[in-house]
Amino acid sequence: MIQPVLTLRLGTRQPLRRILAALLTLYALLVAPTACMPAVAALGGSAQEAVRNSDSLFTAFARRFTSVRRDAKFAHARPLMAKYALIPGRLFGDKSVWSVIDDRDSTRGLAYTGTYRTSAYQFQSVTSAAYPRHVGDQRNYLQLKRLGDDEFDWYSVVDHAVGPIRVSDAGAAMLRLFTGFEGRDADRLRQDTRGAFPRAARHMGQLIAIDSLVTTLGADGATSARYVLRLRPDSIRAQYPNYAAYLLKYVVPSRYRVLLMDRDGTPYMDIDGRDGKCIVRLRARGGRLAPLDGSLRQLPDSLLMRIDFSAKFKIFRVGFTNLVSDFTIERSEHDRAWSWRFRQEPAWHFPLAVDKLIKTPLRRPFQGRGAEFRLGIRDDLGESAMSYRVGRITVQESTIMRWLGGLGASAFSDFADRTEAEENRYLAELFTALVQDLGTFR
Repeated sequence: MIQPVLTLRLGTRQPLRRILAALLTLYALLVAPTACMPAVAALGGSAQEAVRNSDSLFTAFARRFTSVRRDAKFAHARPLMAKYALIPGRLFGDKSVWSVIDDRDSTRGLAYTGTYRTSAYQFQSVTSAAYPRHVGDQRNYLQLKRLGDDEFDWYSVVDHAVGPIRVSDAGAAMLRLFTGFEGRDADRLRQDTRGAFPRAARHMGQLIAIDSLVTTLGADGATSARYVLRLRPDSIRAQYPNYAAYLLKYVVPSRYRVLLMDRDGTPYMDIDGRDGKCIVRLRARGGRLAPLDGSLRQLPDSLLMRIDFSAKFKIFRVGFTNLVSDFTIERSEHDRAWSWRFRQEPAWHFPLAVDKLIKTPLRRPFQGRGAEFRLGIRDDLGESAMSYRVGRITVQESTIMRWLGGLGASAFSDFADRTEAEENRYLAELFTALVQDLGTFR
């Protein structure tokens, strides 16, 4: 699932992947709307093509969240994977979970497809699947490999058909999402958003308020932007009561800091959030991100991302600081991607009693190749371009991993069923509103 706000999902499969996906979607839903029009314009060689491609992209995500249903096997496996993601030995021998079993190399797999038919999105477990052909359809594969008595490797891949988009245009559009504020004052940004995407702006405004938006044009020609945004779960309580309660319980109390910086430590993006408020700082010149320190170095393709995060569980707080990853911008003729590789263990912050447990297994995901996550789009797999996600992480079972898994399982239990259905409905309505707003440009 795509989370619209940052949550700690330690109990779901691929914990680091979930945190990264949440961070990216946090930006997309909080900041990108003010740059949506420039991004749409960049998504094609002509205005007509750009609108068509944007329509396909928004439609793909609207379908993905519309009346989601799961077949019996996937519905059975999903909560078990959430519960035992960090202690997967209990999953490995359970044949009811897997659609693919290969004892020759100690692997288990769950393959499933997502298809939009008759106004509903259906997940169906399968033994194998071709690349999806219809806009919005997916193919998913999750693999668990036993490496030793207490070590397991998780691997997952998701392919999502998003329509006839060229990766060069997708790359240009993504860049405009992060630099669309350049040369525009704050009032103009607000007016453009409300004028071009009125339905989406109203829908977004139910949950997220822009408390402050300041852009500053420097003498060097660079534009700095500072967004202060506030999450308002109470404002959606009437329409999405369970979703609002979940956000208030898990998301509003969260604290996080994300810095994107070059290898010398110069920051290019700063996201700082706590108590439901989020401050985002960016700077751009010439259609590219510029350093926040005032210099005008070009953004390199090889960077670092540093993440601090904590969430409140009952009366205590759990989290980490100084989680650093290699962050790489990858470009080829038919592929654009961002990739993260985590090879440095962060500083963990646990309650006093838990802090006494042996923490050696927490180092395992960062050893060797480290934990990996890749997010991209490619256009060489058929008539439709594919957005894709690939993740891999190795875990070592232990008491502390069992404790962390229990926290995540509790959060997943609170999220499943009605809460998730309301989140899906909120997102489906958001992307549908974007599609409807695009109709004015046709």
